[in-house]
Amino acid sequence: MDTRERLNFRIDSFTPETLPMARLAQYLAHLSTLYGSDNSVHFEKLRRGSAIVQVSIEEPAFPKVFQRLQSVKTGDPDPEAQKAFKAIDKLLRSDNAIGTISRGGKAKLLEFPGRKLPMIDPITIYQPTTIDGVVIKIGGRDDTIPVTLRDMEGKIVNCEIRGIAQAKELSRHFLAETLRASGPGKWSRVSSGDWILESLLIQSFEIVDEVSLDRVLDDLRQVRHNGWTDVDDPIKAWKKIRGVDDSL
Repeated sequence: MDTRERLNFRIDSFTPETLPMARLAQYLAHLSTLYGSDNSVHFEKLRRGSAIVQVSIEEPAFPKVFQRLQSVKTGDPDPEAQKAFKAIDKLLRSDNAIGTISRGGKAKLLEFPGRKLPMIDPITIYQPTTIDGVVIKIGGRDDTIPVTLRDMEGKIVNCEIRGIAQAKELSRHFLAETLRASGPGKWSRVSSGDWILESLLIQSFEIVDEVSLDRVLDDLRQVRHNGWTDVDDPIKAWKKIRGVDDSL
């Protein structure tokens, strides 16, 4: 008895005869990340009805895969699943297509807007920016010296600093402490609507106190008559003060 569940990913702009093999490989790679449970998800075939990528999922793993897809749909996804969803949608837009994932012949589990997503004109702005990161590269012969930071999420940020004296001071922290660097940032809004920090002119920096937020808030609650002792959820209150959207 076949107890496997099947998911169908449909690309409406192709048929099995017109979908290039290299493009299929790209879709499969991102679908594998989106579904997760690598050892339990198996490619079966490319079906007709546009181009439908059919996979089978071993029954014990299906609830986990299903929940992973639902998390993307409800807006609280696993970061890797969200990244894969965006990558697939980008491929679909490039192919002038839309996509859906359905369970067998049943209702759609997930939809990809693809070509339906309005294209947003790129915009570049400059605004005060602060990032925390570690200096992983610094050097140059001109007055404006290139600097590379790795931020707290592991992303690479291209920066620059002006003046030999300030560059020498910054170089003392090469591959050392986490710094808080501030200055005008060059931000670009790409066609997907995401904002990307292209570069930062470092005008000031300081060593970050790496005491955890929990420790800081605990210390604050030890101080009498400052209001923090009456707060049920100090982290949520701190985020509200900082203007951090807790839903993101």
